Amino acid sequence: MSNKLSALDLAFLSLEKQTTPVNVASLAIFEIPKGYKGNFPRDLMDKLEVQPAGPPFNQKLSHVSSAKLPSWVTDEHFDIHYHVRHSALPKPGKMADLLELASRLHSRLLDRERPLWEFHLIEGLEGNKFALYMKMHHAAIDGMGGIELMEDCFSLSGQDEVRAPWAGLKKYLHPRSQNSISLGEKTANLAAQVKDRASMVQDLSKMFWGQGLKATGISKNTSPVPFTAPKSIFNVPITGARRFAVKSLSLSELKTVGKQANATVNDMVLALCSGALRKYMQERGALPKKSLIASVPVSVRQMNRTGNQITYVTANLATDESDTMTRLAKIGASTKDAKEELGEVSADAATSFAVIAQGLVAVMNQLNMTNLLPPVANVTISNVPGPRQPLYFGQAKLQATYPLSVLIDGQSLNITVVSYCDDIDFGLMACRDTIPDIEKIADYIDAAMDGIKGGIYLQELMQNKDN
Repeated sequence: MSNKLSALDLAFLSLEKQTTPVNVASLAIFEIPKGYKGNFPRDLMDKLEVQPAGPPFNQKLSHVSSAKLPSWVTDEHFDIHYHVRHSALPKPGKMADLLELASRLHSRLLDRERPLWEFHLIEGLEGNKFALYMKMHHAAIDGMGGIELMEDCFSLSGQDEVRAPWAGLKKYLHPRSQNSISLGEKTANLAAQVKDRASMVQDLSKMFWGQGLKATGISKNTSPVPFTAPKSIFNVPITGARRFAVKSLSLSELKTVGKQANATVNDMVLALCSGALRKYMQERGALPKKSLIASVPVSVRQMNRTGNQITYVTANLATDESDTMTRLAKIGASTKDAKEELGEVSADAATSFAVIAQGLVAVMNQLNMTNLLPPVANVTISNVPGPRQPLYFGQAKLQATYPLSVLIDGQSLNITVVSYCDDIDFGLMACRDTIPDIEKIADYIDAAMDGIKGGIYLQELMQNKDN
């Protein structure tokens, strides 16, 4: 069976070169059941390795080196032992050792002659824990697709049987056969597609027209125009080596503080990242006079569609603003305008806009032109809502899940956030040679939260004083 790649999937393929692996991954931390007799990770691996791979995990690219556009085809020589690997951390199994291993694994290109994924079970993490690192090519999955994968293979009970992630996404298992669709349905579907295409072209024109109005200063919309970001220490050519850092905060506390500040969860995430980046750049005497701009992926996922279903909006991070609460307000105004702009067009138009943007970035990447033009954005910041209930993998309870994402040439930092139960987990991916101390930015997220709390306290004091 053959499945065509979408235009956005192809754009992600074209982004990749030796210095820019286009891998997305998750690093999940699990607690070994108390009192378990034996080696739980080894026993878990025995149960996993015997499970066959289903689509899309048994599918590879039909063409790698030819000019013909590839499709997803079934790998007739699939080797589960190539994709599924078991390793152990050196004692005592510090978290820093796990992050170092994840950094190295994420630096490697996936083999395009095989299905584009790897699964690593890593034992020996201190505190009676182990980890799972699973990576896929971004051409095969997006952030919400990763959450769907998690919900498919993890369960709500520690008593359920273990289901391997590669057993196949449930939406692939029972597709409706084209032969079962009546002639009337096919005709109606074709008419709907023609209508949708016409609407999509109109909406896409509206999006480009809106960017032009903002660029000329005619529009009052405050969301930034792509390729107007200032040069910064994050916007330089990168190498293929990666460095990964993590940070976890309480989701309920973040929501409470956000409510007090009249800010959404997304705005709070952007403000925490903004505060951390501002502090990091200030310490190095490298804070641009103009605010950093963030590229923010937005899911436009529709039912019964596979592959990438995302677009991008730009947000003003207000890093040029010294006052914490003013910075948060500017971020909120920028994202509000960006959402309104996106809400006026169809999902297909929004995705097409992302395809064009990624295609432009891919051309710049391949021609090594990133130093010649202003950055499309300074940093990518993504917030993906995850499961709110505790999940299990066999008897092992999921403790945390940290996302690892993609860097592009000229943009050496990506911050992706996933929520799980009452935690919000930040995954900070950086070019190792550009930002070797990425863990400092992760630590500064705490300071940014304290800054917002302090700003709220001062506002309340001023209000009480006025009253």
